[in-house]
Amino acid sequence: MNGHAVFDLDGTLVDSVPVCADILNAMLADRGAALRLTHAQSRPHVTRGGPDMVAALLGPWCGDVGLAIGEFRERYAAEPTPPGSLYPHARQALAALGERGIGLAVCSNKPQHLCEKVLGDLQLAGFFAAVVGTGPGVPLKPDPAGLALALSRAGGASARACYVGDSELDHELARRARVPFVMLTHGYGDYDRDWPGAVRVGGFATLAATVGNLLVGDRTPLPRLADAPG
Repeated sequence: MNGHAVFDLDGTLVDSVPVCADILNAMLADRGAALRLTHAQSRPHVTRGGPDMVAALLGPWCGDVGLAIGEFRERYAAEPTPPGSLYPHARQALAALGERGIGLAVCSNKPQHLCEKVLGDLQLAGFFAAVVGTGPGVPLKPDPAGLALALSRAGGASARACYVGDSELDHELARRARVPFVMLTHGYGDYDRDWPGAVRVGGFATLAATVGNLLVGDRTPLPRLADAPG
């Protein structure tokens, strides 16, 4: 393999905001709340992980967070993933990376079974040698353990890898894991601020060339991200 590219899921490969907002609005309706969430209101919270998102967006109608996130995930598992949620040119970019001999994996804060469901619904599972979501023994990002596990299962190593994401959380994960970070600026991050060490990419149309050059082409080291604390 000519290195490995590990991908975030929500906001990077898939825009999950419409599905999440629809599910949360159905939960609000079932609770008798008049509030309805817009996609713009939901977007900043989607990358934070399910419990934080559900608690923040349901607000006083959340109740017990554990029960609410369980209900949300049951509804999510039963909801087909819309084909249009896949970002433009994503499938072509994944195919192009594979043709360059670059191994692919996923590391996401979405629970494992929901990662597999979304990738299966969108017929993307075959592109990835490993898919790591959260579950027993796998902490949430930005802890780098999930990324290390994804690379191990895919037969890769951090010295020949990059992480592709869209948010502050993904940037921090790459910093802690000490791998180059490729930031897709179509997702859920604040793209007006500075992102030290990040390689910005506007969309999937140019992603394969960027990652290919990073891992296979010019081996000049990227600016090193700051060392992780501790």
